[in-house]
Amino acid sequence: MTWRAPAFVAATLALAIFPARSEDPPAPAVDRVGLPKDYQSAFRQLRSSENAKDKTVIAVYGNAAAAAKQDGNYPYGAVIVMETWSTLRDEAKNVRLDEARHFRKDQVTGLHVMRKERGFGEAYRGNRTGEWEYAEYRPDGSYITPPAASAKCAQCHLKAGAAKDFVFGGKKS
Repeated sequence: MTWRAPAFVAATLALAIFPARSEDPPAPAVDRVGLPKDYQSAFRQLRSSENAKDKTVIAVYGNAAAAAKQDGNYPYGAVIVMETWSTLRDEAKNVRLDEARHFRKDQVTGLHVMRKERGFGEAYRGNRTGEWEYAEYRPDGSYITPPAASAKCAQCHLKAGAAKDFVFGGKKS
């Protein structure tokens, strides 16, 4: 019974710090996604891109289950981490480029994590994206978007569609 205590305490604390507002769309109350601390070394980098408009760099990592996706659907246990970086700028605020003419990364600004498990996603109700749940973290592990506010993640991933298992992208780098 004591092994459940930390999860209960964390969930209670999260609800106290980030209470769901009555106008918020339905979402999970508890973080079942989790931030994998070792994702950069333990996961495989699936793809990366540069966003010229936002002047950011995105790197997407997947655990072994996510990297094993074959038929358009991800297996249960898949965890995907989208790492967002700011870019280095010169005095005129132009993005600095490396030798290959790619944006030079500065700092990680967000870690957007999605996890697929049996029974996940039910709390999103009409915004359900299969059996995925979402949370967004800062590099220190604190929340950008806690589970109780993650309906916006599910709503956005609806746009990726069921044919892509609600995951954007798909090309492996």
